[in-house]
Amino acid sequence: MATRYHIEKLRNGFRIRVGHEMPWWERVLAAGIASVVVWLATTIFFGVRWRLISSGLAAVLSFFVAIRQKRAQLTITNVEFVTQGNFSRRFRSGQTVCTGDVRWLEYKEGERSQDPEYEPRGLYAVTTSGMACLLPFLTEMQTTEVIGEIEGRFPGLADRWRAESPFNAHYLTLGLPKAK
Repeated sequence: MATRYHIEKLRNGFRIRVGHEMPWWERVLAAGIASVVVWLATTIFFGVRWRLISSGLAAVLSFFVAIRQKRAQLTITNVEFVTQGNFSRRFRSGQTVCTGDVRWLEYKEGERSQDPEYEPRGLYAVTTSGMACLLPFLTEMQTTEVIGEIEGRFPGLADRWRAESPFNAHYLTLGLPKAK
């Protein structure tokens, strides 16, 4: 299971794209379920004559499910964080978090569950009304690097977040000493 990210500098902020490969067993399970559902649906609704066609459709669908990569994109400006991605229904149309609502940024270990709306590990914003996932699938080290990039680009926001964070001055590095 590999997660890669790329930071693209923009005129008024930057964009971070994340790609996450599912483990092989998740791909096989998802492809198997998708192909069985398609095969059963076409057989039930269209009759026996369609079995060959439904088998072909199931094979094509399972191929696409097996190669699908989960993706997310975070666009950051001095006024908002906008997250979009294909990893959850909630993020397909986008989620916006205003920087004025953010108290601090942190890494959160994900909760693995069968729920399609589970909260994956990654970069989270602690807001005035709870937590919001900004960029999923990142490891703790990758999250630290992304938070460092945000601090470098928007030092005023970082100063405000540092003042509100329970981690004090170490919130950006999660308590780890900075590399020299």
